[in-house]
Amino acid sequence: MGFGVLLVTALVLEAAARRGAGPATAAETLGAVLRTTPGRVVVLLAWVWLGVHFLAR
Repeated sequence: MGFGVLLVTALVLEAAARRGAGPATAAETLGAVLRTTPGRVVVLLAWVWLGVHFLAR
């Protein structure tokens, strides 16, 4: 249930951003984060965490 709520929220925010009525799109946000070294480290650690917890079973 919780993951479903998060997914629907993310989709609603993305749709609002693409219409120009909301915050930055996911691609714009990720692009801004990846411009800095600390941001790249955070993204890398997030991928590792996701891989360990969801894909390595």
